[in-house]
Amino acid sequence: MRTGKLPEHTFKRSVVNAVRYRNKDISYRTAVGYDGAVFGDMVTAMATTAFYYAGHELYAYNNAINNCIAAGGAPFAVSLAVMLPEHSEESTLRAVMDSLSKRAEADNIDIIAGDTALVPTVSEPTIVITAYGRRLWENIPKSVKAGMDIVMTKWTGLYGGAVLADIKRDELLIRYPTSYIDAAAAYMDQTSLLPELGVIEALLETSDSFGGKISEDNYAGTDDDAKEDKPIHIFTAHDVSNGGVFGALWQILSACNMGVSIPVNVIPMKQEIIEICEFFNINPYMLNGQGSMLLITDKGQALADRMKNSGINAVVLGKTVAGKKRVVTIGEEERFLVAPKGDMLGQVMYGQQVPV
Repeated sequence: MRTGKLPEHTFKRSVVNAVRYRNKDISYRTAVGYDGAVFGDMVTAMATTAFYYAGHELYAYNNAINNCIAAGGAPFAVSLAVMLPEHSEESTLRAVMDSLSKRAEADNIDIIAGDTALVPTVSEPTIVITAYGRRLWENIPKSVKAGMDIVMTKWTGLYGGAVLADIKRDELLIRYPTSYIDAAAAYMDQTSLLPELGVIEALLETSDSFGGKISEDNYAGTDDDAKEDKPIHIFTAHDVSNGGVFGALWQILSACNMGVSIPVNVIPMKQEIIEICEFFNINPYMLNGQGSMLLITDKGQALADRMKNSGINAVVLGKTVAGKKRVVTIGEEERFLVAPKGDMLGQVMYGQQVPV
């Protein structure tokens, strides 16, 4: 198998299908397009480090927190598993814990449990983080109908571009000025979905009919977005991470059993990320986009405006359509979205070509 996240068919065959017992009280569980689990009023999600670099533990932390938020939760705690190579120095463990503790304190997240071990089969520090949250709203992909809006927050490829700007700094400085690389690396500060959570919580305070509970009888489509008294419903959401925005679109639409046609030029992107992708000859839409979120709603522009009013960039990418045709358009050409087969960050770091 290739380095990185499992391909969808392998995940289904060897992970999802291998689970023999399913508790009826689990209303939302890990599957394609589902990165967390919901039981009662609790939401939980897990993540691990993708590869080793200084500060890699924050990737797992943000990924677990973001998955919890996308699943419909408000995270309040995390637990950790830290596996270190044999003969690691205590200073290595202290640096990891100091980094995580500072971030968790800033986010008001409690570190409630953990396990630490020196493992002879581990060559680099490996971190596994589980996030816990209370359920805010019901994320129900199957409640999505044709004609609903897909909203994307922030910009594509944020995390991948920031990591490459940091790790490959010397190579990039051959072509770009220091200020340019610094600006790209600084996007790491925008790889959490906690700001989006703040908007969702504000919406909940003003609406009693939030989330996927809306029925077909009271769904009136998206033509009446201008009605200020109509509440904003978010039916499902998915974080953008491994596989980039193309991968996230495939996963959320697979969970909804819906199609889409999106002009590629509406997908938001920072110029620094474009330049870094051109330097390494990689597709920015398939670059790890941790920090961005896809939300399907009946009032796309209204939701995007609420995000913008809170300082979060957001755009309406397009509308869901009946069927399974999922394409992005480039002029008159159509590119079919497929299940993610890797991430462009892995292509640069490991030399493993990702099919495009």
